[in-house]
Amino acid sequence: MISKLSRFGKIRVLFISLLLVAFNVKADHYYGGYISYTHISGFKYEVTVVTYADNSKVNSDRDSVNVIWGDGIEEYVQRTNNNGNGETVFPGIKKNIYKGEHIFTKEGNYQLVFVDNFRPYDILNIEAGKSGSTLLYFDAIIPVADTVSFCQNNAPSFLSEPYMFGKPGEDYFLSLTHFDIDGDSLSFKLISPKATNAYSVPGYYTPDRVSIDEKTGLFSWIDPPFGNYVFAYEIEEYRNGQLIGVSVADFPVFIKRENKTKGAFSDVNGTTDGSFHFNSAEEIELNISYENFEADATFIKVVTGLVYNINFIITNNASSTANVAYSLLKIDYLGNDFAEGAQIITFKAGSIYGSDTIFDYKSISITTASNQVWRCSVPPNVKDVVEIIPLIPVFEVISNLFDESVWMNVGENFEDFTIEVLDLRGRRVFKDSNLESATFKLDLSHFKASMYLFRIIRDDKVITTLKAVKK
Repeated sequence: MISKLSRFGKIRVLFISLLLVAFNVKADHYYGGYISYTHISGFKYEVTVVTYADNSKVNSDRDSVNVIWGDGIEEYVQRTNNNGNGETVFPGIKKNIYKGEHIFTKEGNYQLVFVDNFRPYDILNIEAGKSGSTLLYFDAIIPVADTVSFCQNNAPSFLSEPYMFGKPGEDYFLSLTHFDIDGDSLSFKLISPKATNAYSVPGYYTPDRVSIDEKTGLFSWIDPPFGNYVFAYEIEEYRNGQLIGVSVADFPVFIKRENKTKGAFSDVNGTTDGSFHFNSAEEIELNISYENFEADATFIKVVTGLVYNINFIITNNASSTANVAYSLLKIDYLGNDFAEGAQIITFKAGSIYGSDTIFDYKSISITTASNQVWRCSVPPNVKDVVEIIPLIPVFEVISNLFDESVWMNVGENFEDFTIEVLDLRGRRVFKDSNLESATFKLDLSHFKASMYLFRIIRDDKVITTLKAVKK
């Protein structure tokens, strides 16, 4: 029943401990982040972790962070941006980029994990009083497979910074503008932000009138109320109609009355419902404007992965008066683009108020006729990942309501302990006095649906008794 290979069959579990960085000052400083990865060769990948943090919390600044690779190994990777110091991207917010390389030793779907403490203390859509002690957790899945037979994958890039500020009652939009170098089809959906062991953060709810465009990833919040909130979305990559990668973005939104007023975009002339499809080589023009009569000045920038695509020539002719900005975007498609998925174009508008600049976003999608034939197979069952041993407090069992198995933690001196499982009639149905690790898994798949008692014993004395219910 304990997952020991010699006694209970092979269970694909790799031991990993989730070590959190310890600091003298308990800090609620993380504003979100994401993981991306790039295939280098064979089973070797480069991983990038990006975090956004409160740059006023000096004692919680990280020059390195721990990455859990998903194969039983974890290690610290160093911050690389701005000579290793991180950089302020918006007032009070520091962007940190950490990079590291890893070689996996065998095939498998591996779950990359970043977890650290803590989120901001005053988030309204997390259980009251809990957000400041809730871990920030985000992850991604790497399918590692034979490079001869199976397709290799690169995670989507993030091309825009998350401008996190809005005003009550003023519609809020945000696009991180994703680009997939493999040309995979991307799909976006809102999820609950994650905390310990990838569980949803405590008491989380999604506010009303929040949505994300499944094709462009444009996040929208209509008529937001005052307060600080946190959100997350999942990015799924598809190739030949099969899932080949998954990653998560996590970010907050600060809705405050003192924030500056944003303007408004016009429609994008030249598109239909925010999209355009090329059937063949063609040049098109897209027109859009942005006006904000309260700002000192406005401008529009174009953010898109098309600039990295040799089959397109992109020219943005931007102009502005004091309060209205214009963009005439010329897209010359040369043909021979075989991307399966859409290309995302984001118009990023800025409103200047003295020394401050605030941002707004509008995204569209571009597709081409593709008959791409991949000479490789997509690894199967990408979400069937190699299991990571969870973070569990000492003398605890998770989960309390289970289907097939539970995890337990008895601490560092695990050799001194015995585990007994009793049914409701007090009969012992399992015993083990030869524990092999502090944290271990009990396979209870053959037990009947009922409540069970888990006794932790040392020197013939019961240290504690825990309860869990099998569905």
